[in-house]
Amino acid sequence: MSGNSLWLLVVAGGPLLLAVLIAYALLTQRRRGPAERREGERATERLYQEKND
Repeated sequence: MSGNSLWLLVVAGGPLLLAVLIAYALLTQRRRGPAERREGERATERLYQEKND
């Protein structure tokens, strides 16, 4: 593999690989349900209350 081909692979392949990995992470991210969201909000509120007490 010549130097120019390797450079092309790095310059074009790097961002392409990064885009694929970001898309995969976004598509496989687990969504929280309503009960989990409410519990998270309650826990956050408790932490704020403890900090301000």
